[in-house]
Amino acid sequence: MLYRSSLALVLLVALALVTGCGPKVERVADPRGGDFYTEEEFQRLSKDQREAYCAKLLDAYQDGEGCVDAGRSNLTKEAKAVADLEGELTGMNPRLMSLRSEVESLESEIAYFEGLPRVHTVAKGDFLYKISGFEEIYADPLKWKRIWRANKDAIAGFADPNLIYPDWELVIPREWPHSYTVQGGESLWRIASYWEVYDDGRMWGRIYEANKDAIGNPDVIQPGQILTIPR
Repeated sequence: MLYRSSLALVLLVALALVTGCGPKVERVADPRGGDFYTEEEFQRLSKDQREAYCAKLLDAYQDGEGCVDAGRSNLTKEAKAVADLEGELTGMNPRLMSLRSEVESLESEIAYFEGLPRVHTVAKGDFLYKISGFEEIYADPLKWKRIWRANKDAIAGFADPNLIYPDWELVIPREWPHSYTVQGGESLWRIASYWEVYDDGRMWGRIYEANKDAIGNPDVIQPGQILTIPR
């Protein structure tokens, strides 16, 4: 009799270990939302609860597979887009090299022009025509009048503009002027014809339009008047 009672108790304990002897799980886990049963909770689930939970796990797994497939598809598209861009960049390399060469050439020219002298010290035998022809000045003797105009205060007392003396320091203008101070005997046509202005007397109207409030009559301008030179 005692043996049979002991055997029944062992069977009950084994059954309890397999199915759980605690209260049933009341909450419903949602694997799709990242909510899972603990191992202890899973052991206490009923058959129906386990089937429902396993079905949800399968759905979550399938959803994950779908996300992976979509991710792979997007990755393939992105890889193709990157390859296309790399192809375009490869095709642009010759043009980029050409532009780089042009930029370097321009930088070299800018450095050269920035290094040109802005003042010339007169040497024995110099005259404006000769000075203007120097490579580092204007490389064009016909442009000597710009040096003369820029240094009139120093040269004005002499009848011959080429009458200059050693050790004189002459200003060598480099910029395109945005303003001009009228000298005696000048007209808008004459000013427009200066090569540093427009090098074309027919463009005098641009100067007039920019200064008509101060000029009034385009045929009458006064020495000392400062005119705007539109660019």
